[in-house]
Amino acid sequence: MAKAKKHARRLDAGFAAQPAGEVAATLIRAQQSVFRDAWSHYRKAAEDDPEALHDLRVELRRLRAWVRLARDVVKTRKATRRRLKALGRSTSPMRDREVMLDLLHQVGDTPDCAEVAERITRLTDEHEPAAHQRLVFDLKPGLKPRARSKTPPFFEWFGEQLTLMLDLIRRDFAQGRDGFHAARIQVKHLRYLVEPLHEPFTEVDALLKDLKAIQDRLGDLHDLLVFRERLPIYAGWLIADELPEPLARPGKQTRAVTRSFAGVRDQTIRLAGWQHEAFETRWQAWETERPAIEKRVVTACERLAASLESSARGGN
Repeated sequence: MAKAKKHARRLDAGFAAQPAGEVAATLIRAQQSVFRDAWSHYRKAAEDDPEALHDLRVELRRLRAWVRLARDVVKTRKATRRRLKALGRSTSPMRDREVMLDLLHQVGDTPDCAEVAERITRLTDEHEPAAHQRLVFDLKPGLKPRARSKTPPFFEWFGEQLTLMLDLIRRDFAQGRDGFHAARIQVKHLRYLVEPLHEPFTEVDALLKDLKAIQDRLGDLHDLLVFRERLPIYAGWLIADELPEPLARPGKQTRAVTRSFAGVRDQTIRLAGWQHEAFETRWQAWETERPAIEKRVVTACERLAASLESSARGGN
């Protein structure tokens, strides 16, 4: 949040009435600087600071979100955009591994799942060891953001962005379980869009908190779906861990092999049951909370758009 405030300080007092391309280019340059700082910190402190990778990913997402959202009013280097996209993809396996290990830790708190959770955690180190190879990225050339010609005033462009994103979020929410992940991405981009206006418009604070809350809740739901998708992989690891012992003995070992498969079957069923219960509990809580928080977000966005227009027109 503090970095978002710094972005706002890069803007002139009358930025709301200025061309959207010039304002957006200023914000992209500011975020590119923040991203570069995060990259430099990661390169120096990744082994000592467990948050360095997380911070890098967040600042990279902020930068790429603003480049994408402002593409109609700001030009940027295509080759650099591609390199940033590739960097983002290269960090995903690291993040996914940590998320799944955290979920396995939660699974371990359930008595009948504790043993299998511990085994899968151990097998994760064997089958998906933590990446020790450092990320590779060249900070230069940069994005070189340039305003497109004849862009509308910033307050008009920003208001249109708010309206468009709210429409997309409503559409995705209406699709229920089939749309919540897409809604989460839109909510995240909306939060990044609004963040730089936190300092000149202090009423944005509550909006940002609500957007982060939505993002976190939907993120937890998505992680649980990914966990379920990985159950066949985990079952394969367990079988591969079970079979060497009985198959090392001569003969068909029918009973021993059957017991191994039956044991993994039961463990997989317990894991599926844990995931189902965890997902349903969180989903029901989200459905209960959603109408109120969605209404607050819409109201806050409308108020922000009005404040921005009022600022552009000199407060009249």
